[in-house]
Amino acid sequence: MKIFVTSTNTDIGKTYVTKNLFKIFESRGYKTCIFKPFQTEEIRNGVYPDLEVYKKECYLDYNLTSLFKFKEPVSPHLGFKMECKNFDRQKVFDYIYELEKDFDFILIEGAGGLAVPIYESDYKSYMTADLIRDISDIVISVLPSKIGAISDSIVHQFYFEGMNLPPNVLLMNQYTDSYIERDNKKTISKLTNKKVYIFKENGNYYDFSDEFITLLLGGK
Repeated sequence: MKIFVTSTNTDIGKTYVTKNLFKIFESRGYKTCIFKPFQTEEIRNGVYPDLEVYKKECYLDYNLTSLFKFKEPVSPHLGFKMECKNFDRQKVFDYIYELEKDFDFILIEGAGGLAVPIYESDYKSYMTADLIRDISDIVISVLPSKIGAISDSIVHQFYFEGMNLPPNVLLMNQYTDSYIERDNKKTISKLTNKKVYIFKENGNYYDFSDEFITLLLGGK
């Protein structure tokens, strides 16, 4: 199963959520890998922040978790321009096809938010939403929990539902159960007509709700 992890914006906690999903699936005996097709921001020679988390905490090598890497902390489409690289989406499809032979779950972390452009030609843009449509079975939308969460989440879901994508699950990240966060969660659920799951601040893999994990496991 291919699970795409996206968010309302950058720095919402996709890597944090993804690494813990990896750990809970592994703890239940599923062969799991993480794949971040587009990693930007080289923090020092050959070292990238999210890939380094997966290497140190999940023991997954860069050769497995990455495909396209860029030096600057920019959108992938700008990274391709700045480094004069060409994008071949078939390369992504072929790589995932190979991963499916060896793993029960492939956790795919997107770059930034849902509407981030991946590649831009003279004629059209290939967006994160296009990638999700092409390669994913289910999507986790990571939401903020603090002030601004309602607007960001509603805009995200409106765009998501207009793009003919696979089903998504809403996960409010860094949740502390404050009065504001409880209201944010309730209001987002009401306005999107979707259940909002939570993952608490400084949580561990066993802090995901059983209902949330069962939903992701599907028929497995």
